[in-house]
Amino acid sequence: MTALSTKTQTTLRVRRSDLDVNGHVNNGTYQSYFEEARIEAFELLKQTDERLPGDFEIARCELEFRKELKYPDEAIVTTELLTDERGRFISQEILRASDSALVTQGRFYLRDAEAPQIYYRLEDYPHAVYHSVDVAWPHMTPEARVGLHTIQYYLDDARIRSGYATGLDIDSLQEQGIGPVVYRAEIDYFAPMTFRDELVIATVYERGEKGRLAFRHDLFSKSSRRLLLRSLVHGLFMDLKRMRPYRFSDEQLERIMSVNMKSPFRDDAASER
Repeated sequence: MTALSTKTQTTLRVRRSDLDVNGHVNNGTYQSYFEEARIEAFELLKQTDERLPGDFEIARCELEFRKELKYPDEAIVTTELLTDERGRFISQEILRASDSALVTQGRFYLRDAEAPQIYYRLEDYPHAVYHSVDVAWPHMTPEARVGLHTIQYYLDDARIRSGYATGLDIDSLQEQGIGPVVYRAEIDYFAPMTFRDELVIATVYERGEKGRLAFRHDLFSKSSRRLLLRSLVHGLFMDLKRMRPYRFSDEQLERIMSVNMKSPFRDDAASER
C-alpha cells in the first residue's frame, strides 16, 4: 500500500441536529463529516502535492461502524490518499475527541474506468420491498448532484420502511428499546442523481453473518430503469437497554425473507395484474 500524500486532520463539533431517534449521530451524517474533511484535506494537500487529482469521482465506499458519537462531543477526522491493488482510495477515520475511540472508518475508491450499465429486471427480485424517492432541490450539492450523505439517508429510510412492509412492529420494538444497528456497509456508485429524478429503491433481506441480517439496496432510475447504486448493509436489531442482539423467531425471519411487493415500474406492474 502506497501513500500519495500526508495524512491530514479535521475537527468537527457534533451538533444536536446530527442525532437520530436513538440519541447518537446517524450513520448517514458520518458521510457528511467525511466529505467536509475530504474537501478541507484536498485544499491543503494541493498546495504541496501536484500529483493530487484536480477532480475525482467516488466509485465505491466501504464503511465500518465501531462506536457511538453523541452531542456535544467533537469528531476528529483523519484523511489520507492511498493506493492498493484495487486502485486509488481515500482512507478516513472518525475518532471521538473525548476518549480517542475509533468511531467509524471508511475507504472511498476513486473511479478509474467507465461505470457499468445495469438495468432492472423483474425476475431478479422475487422477494423485494420497493420504496420511491423524488430528488428534491435541497438534496443537491454545489456540484448539482445528490451528495453521498443524502443518498445514505435515502437507504436508511428505505430500510426502516421495508421493516414496516414486512410486518415487523417497529413502533413496539422501539418502545422496548430495540432498534436497528448497522456495523458495516459497502456502496457502489454507478451514476449520479440530480434534481427531479424519480428513484426506486429495491430492498432485499438476506441472512447475514452469525444469524444476523443483511440488507441489499438497489437504487434505480424510474424512467430509464438503470441501476444507479448498489449497497450491501450488514446489521442487526439491538436491545439498546441491555446492549445485546435481539433474536427474531424463525417464523419472523421467514416472513421477512419472503415478503414481496408489486413492481413500481409501469410495464412490470401492468404484467402482474
